[in-house]
Amino acid sequence: MNIHSTALAPDARTPGWADLADADLLRTLVETERRRRRLDAAMRAAVAEAERRGLAVDTGYRGTVELLTDLLRISAHEARRRIEFATPQARSRSKKRWRVLAAAS
Repeated sequence: MNIHSTALAPDARTPGWADLADADLLRTLVETERRRRRLDAAMRAAVAEAERRGLAVDTGYRGTVELLTDLLRISAHEARRRIEFATPQARSRSKKRWRVLAAAS
């Protein structure tokens, strides 16, 4: 049985999951997670690049949130979350220093 085609099955009731050997199911879990992480990283990179380029405004949207909600058909909340994860704000060195000094006291 091809574990990769089984991994794409819509749900656990689909014929094939119950027939999968334990070792194959474990491999499918690991492989699926590896692929999910790779896709997540690609999405973060693409969102960060779209934000860096100002692509939303260049294509007629008010901002990246509006672009993502329209293009990806996701909620504004999810779009903001993706932008936040893709473009983390730089921490101030003074805040880091303050935390270190506070912890040392």
